[in-house]
Parts: sequence; structure tokens; C-alpha cells
Amino acid sequence: MKKNTLILSALAALSFVACAPKSTTEEASLIKKVVFPGDYPDPSIVREGNDFYMTHSSFTYYPGLLVWHSTDLVNWEPISRAVQDQPYSIYAPEICKVGDKFYIYYPTSDGKNYVVMADTPAGPWSEPVRVAASGIDPGHVYAENGKQYLYTNNCFAVELTDDGLAAAGERQKLYDGWEFPAEWETEGMWLESPKLFKRGDYYYLVTAEGGTAGPVTSHMVVVARSKSALGPWENMPTNPLVHTYSADEEWWSKGHGTIFDDADGNWYIVYHSYRNSYHTLGRTSIIESIEWTEDGWPKLANPENDYVEDTPESAQYAVLRDYSKPIMWAKWEPGFEGNELWTITAVDRSYEVCAEFELADNAKGGLYLFYNEEANLGLQDTAKHFFLRIRNEKNVATTEKSLDGENWTVVDSNVDVSCYHHNNFKGFFALRPAILVSEGATVKNFSYRPIE
Repeated sequence: MKKNTLILSALAALSFVACAPKSTTEEASLIKKVVFPGDYPDPSIVREGNDFYMTHSSFTYYPGLLVWHSTDLVNWEPISRAVQDQPYSIYAPEICKVGDKFYIYYPTSDGKNYVVMADTPAGPWSEPVRVAASGIDPGHVYAENGKQYLYTNNCFAVELTDDGLAAAGERQKLYDGWEFPAEWETEGMWLESPKLFKRGDYYYLVTAEGGTAGPVTSHMVVVARSKSALGPWENMPTNPLVHTYSADEEWWSKGHGTIFDDADGNWYIVYHSYRNSYHTLGRTSIIESIEWTEDGWPKLANPENDYVEDTPESAQYAVLRDYSKPIMWAKWEPGFEGNELWTITAVDRSYEVCAEFELADNAKGGLYLFYNEEANLGLQDTAKHFFLRIRNEKNVATTEKSLDGENWTVVDSNVDVSCYHHNNFKGFFALRPAILVSEGATVKNFSYRPIE
């Protein structure tokens, strides 16, 4: 594996201005929806006792597969990154328990599936092992016969060996999906994200349909059940479980769900969604409570917009903005203009980022709002010592530079960055604050500040 070299010289000496968590003595009610803001798509959760562990797609940002830990589903802490470096994008993962170890199965842009293993989700994680299974969006299940199966998109499944590391047979098609109304505006069927669990006598299959982006009403979460992990599957009469019906709603393109329980027998769903009018922030994870009908189907316990307080002062926002932790940074693997580009995920609709650089001869440093090589806004300099600042106010950006950190020169102002997202530039990324560094560049300070 390659090593992340420039980060050692550019960011290791970095002093950050971080937002301190707001202390609180009240626990948020789990009946309310929990918002995990920022670019955290394709959430997957596993529980061990009273501990929950969650990970997400990491695409071309490395180290990849950031793993989070919580004991209450409201407050989360980053604890490990499971994949250090690969020349591929990592798509929707599945974190699960196999025997006495934790596994993360994940597909990549090279069309292959891999798995990493650890004794605990805090790591260390193994080197990736290729799993000879086709498809994307893996979902792991132990069937009634004790054998393991890996489902992938379009609901094909393949039996796995006892160690969960290889296919033990040919894959088979087991489910055709739920036929949503033809007049719904979607991207198409796109039967993806098969996630499975058992409750009582039934296995439940939770899938995504309708497409991930495109129309804001595209995505959805669909449920089916069977007394066998291999079907045949009966569709829930009240499908879909989660869906955006109108652009007037607070959250768009809701889908890609996983249903899970806690140690006390309460049930929840986690899924992702774009915030209304903010595709640039990427897909946020949302957790909410599930109830069960008398005939054994899940329903949202609180379908109204009743969220855990979702403000820039909340303790969870402070954790997500604590960029003094190296674990919160990830490198854009392709590089940019021959240099390394280190990114964070913004969690606010309006914010300001500022970086102070010291450069050796022939070095350069830069600060960007970066979606990809085609869609970005930023500035660079080669002076010995300088400051760069970007202010993003509801997708309208201003860039500035300074030699002393006090007297600023505006480089660009009133730049509309609202179009920098997947529907225009593909990739399923987010518009991320990013630091560009060449060999010999040192980032002395970095700050991220939400704007009220």
C-alpha cells in the first residue's frame, strides 16, 4: 500500500481552531429523527451489545471507510479508518459480525468486491481481501441453515465459505423488487442496497429503488419478508417505508436504508438524504425509530418532521467539525494538478475556512471548495508565508488571500457554487473544503467556522 507522505509534513504540525462540544445534561429522545450531517452516504450499522458502529461510502477519499461509534445513536465519535489506500472508489459498504470478528464488505469502481476484518471496529483492520462476488451494495446474512450469503444489487445472492472470505457457489436471482407507481418521477428501478435481518419467524429484506440522485422524488426504501433468507419474498403492503414525495419536503432523495435494533428491543432505520437545495453538502445520514404493526411490518414511529435539535451549537456538530483530529481528513486519491489534496466534509449550509501556509522554495499551497477536477473553486500561492480564506454562504462563495492574516484581498466574490454536485458532474461526491499541498508546504493553522 502507498503511504500518505505529504500529510506528515503539511498537516502534522498543523494547529487547528476547533469548535468545542456544547455540554448538555439532557439526552435527546430516540423517537426523534437524528441528523448526522455532512457527506455521509450509504450508511451501514452493526450493533454489539450496547455499542453501535457505523460506516459509509468513501469513494476516492483515502484513508477510506471511516468507522463511527455510539452508545445512544445520537452522539457519535470517529474511531478508525478501515482502508488506508486503494486505487479505486469505495462504494456502499456493509459492516457486520462474522463469527467473532467484524467485517466490512465493500464494492469498488474496478467492479470487484473486497472485505476487511478486525477484532474490534476500532481496528487495526486487515489488508483488503478480494471476495469473488459480483455486483455492488453488499448485504450479509446468516440463513436458517447456518450458511452465510452475500446479497448484491438487483438482489442476486451467493453463498459464502464459512470464513466469509470467498464465494462457495454460483449467484442466484432471488427478488425482483416492488413495483412502484409508474407516474412517480424516478431514475428507474435501480434495485440496490439489499440489507437483511431476522425478527421473529421472518427474514426481512430492505432495498433501495428509484435511483440515488436525479429527481428529488427518486429514491426510496422498500421492505419485503420471507421465512427463508433465500425467499420467496412477500412485499410489504404499505411500501415504501421511506420516500420523498415532494420538493417541498425538508429532505430529498431519501433512501438506502438499514433496519436494526438496540439491546432493549427498540427498532430503528438509518438512511441517507440530501438536504433541500443543498446537493453540494452530499448525502446526510438520518436515524429514526421504527414501530411494528400487528401483522409484523415496520412503519416509521414518527413520520412528521420531529428532529433531534439540529443546530450548529449541538454536541454532535462539534464532533463532526473537530478537524484537529487527523482521522477527520481524507486525501483525494487522484491528486490535483500534480499535488496532494486533503479534504474535510462540511456540515453547515454556511461556513468559512481559513488556512495559514509556510512554504519552502518551489513549493505551493492552496485552499479550495472541491467537488472534482472539473468543478471546484479555490486559490493558490507560492509566497513564503501567507493566508487563504474561503467563505461559503448558502452556496455563494468568496475567496481571499492575505500576507499577515489581518489585511485581506478579495480574489473572487459572489461565485455561485450550487451546481457543483452529482446531477451535473457525476461521481456522488460532495463539495468539500480542501487543502492543496506540494512537497515543502506546511499548513501552520486551519480553521472551520460556521456562519449563522
